[in-house]
Amino acid sequence: MKSTGFKKLARGTNFFVLAVLAAGILICINALSYRHFFRVDLTATKKYTVSEATKKAVGELDDIVNIKVYLSRRLPPYMAPLVDQVKDMLEEYRICANGNLDIEYIDPADDPPVQQKLQFMGIPQLQLNIVEKDQAAVTTVYMGLAVFYGDSKEVIPALTDVASLEYELTGKILRVLKKEVKTIGFLSGHGEPGLDRELGTVNNELREQYYTRTVSTAGNQTIPAEVAVLVVASPKQLTERELFAIDQYLMAGGKAVFLVDSIDIQERGMQGAPSESPVLKLLEHYGVRVAPELVLDQLSENASFRSGPYDVLLPYPFWVRVVRQSTQTDNPIVSGIEAMVLPWASPLELLQEKTGSRTVSVLARSSPSSWTMKGYFDLSPRQDFSAPENQTAQHVLALAMSGSFSSYFDGKPVPAPDKDAAIEEPSAPKGAEKKAEPPAFIQKSPETRIIVTGNSRFITDNFITQFDGNRAFFLNAVDWCTADDRLMGIRARESGDSTLYVMSDNLKAAVRLLNMCAVPVLVAVFGIVHAYIRRRRKRLAVKELR
Repeated sequence: MKSTGFKKLARGTNFFVLAVLAAGILICINALSYRHFFRVDLTATKKYTVSEATKKAVGELDDIVNIKVYLSRRLPPYMAPLVDQVKDMLEEYRICANGNLDIEYIDPADDPPVQQKLQFMGIPQLQLNIVEKDQAAVTTVYMGLAVFYGDSKEVIPALTDVASLEYELTGKILRVLKKEVKTIGFLSGHGEPGLDRELGTVNNELREQYYTRTVSTAGNQTIPAEVAVLVVASPKQLTERELFAIDQYLMAGGKAVFLVDSIDIQERGMQGAPSESPVLKLLEHYGVRVAPELVLDQLSENASFRSGPYDVLLPYPFWVRVVRQSTQTDNPIVSGIEAMVLPWASPLELLQEKTGSRTVSVLARSSPSSWTMKGYFDLSPRQDFSAPENQTAQHVLALAMSGSFSSYFDGKPVPAPDKDAAIEEPSAPKGAEKKAEPPAFIQKSPETRIIVTGNSRFITDNFITQFDGNRAFFLNAVDWCTADDRLMGIRARESGDSTLYVMSDNLKAAVRLLNMCAVPVLVAVFGIVHAYIRRRRKRLAVKELR
């Protein structure tokens, strides 16, 4: 009996000691993991992990940046997962910042002075639906965030979309740290899409990191040196003097994004006609020819068309879907973008004899199942879109060039000032006119950057709001021109879904046959193997009995 009691006591003591050791180990692991932790994100785009761009941005902070999160404690239960994700992401930011990021959570619910302050800051009260005592009701809450550094402040009014939070937050941190905000200029006054109309969404996105403005070349004006990147979005007409202004801007080291439409699209009549863009000869001199054709692709986006009282969704080969696998480039502009859509795009031809030693990167290609249309342009969706036999090939739709460029006007007379731009001298006799003095002519540029696409419509509000890849591509293109690549990788993770690729009829038949036969064959093989193993075991058992 004594022996039995002693054994029970020993077992109880061992169990207690093991429990204490296990608890101690767990406490040590938890303490270590607070500073040294890892986790595995199995999503393809690593959507639950902050990107390397963010880690680098906050890891290089050399002073304290304050983040104040204005978050109501009393939130509907369905908001709890979103709040947890926000807090988890902010904690990752704090850890990556090495002590240079101070995060404070504030509940403004019962603090009128703070609520008034938030109203001036642009952080509104949000109305959310709740259910209390079996009745539906509406409650007002705060879910905003502000980033402070010195006298600079940036605000995220509502934390309602975790998918875009990293991009917004990292962008706000970079914005408050900037000593100089660069200016992006959009050429205007020649039939280009309006910065406050067709390009309103692009304008708002750019203003998160840059100043934006329109640039006029009328009246013999030159392009201001403060413009870091000039966006030339399919002007309808330019005088030689205005082309000279663009050329000399580039020769002085300016960067440019040329968005060129070589076909005029009439969407109502569903027809197109060649349009002689005034910048074609300029681009051809720099080494890029925009062909007066349209690319069609079997790998295309669906488009909605009116058919009587109904809207019909049809595959539309004129809306080319550009996927990363078709382009195969490591250029940071597109290296992480899954897909984008270029509607009614023209192919580009690289003129090797004019590019010289410049670095050229192809940013967008159609798929191998694409072809071109030339001459008469029937844009109707109700036509036979069969690809011409043996005429399918990939076509370049966008490219980037960096290096030194020679002036288009080198060896040519400098264009005379436009006649309607003469102005009167204040002290001159009435009727006397002042002639604009010819500017200093620059023959060759320093190292600069140019991007050319055979399409300008892809950044208009109609398309950029539908296709995230379009937005990421254009913003990345501007960042590349300004040599600021810190947000490119984050945008790429939000740039659309993976794409199903066009397969040949033979490959489709093979996949269909595999799907039909694979499972029955595997079941049969498993049954045969299982039966063989059972018979072998029986034979071995019989031998042992003998």
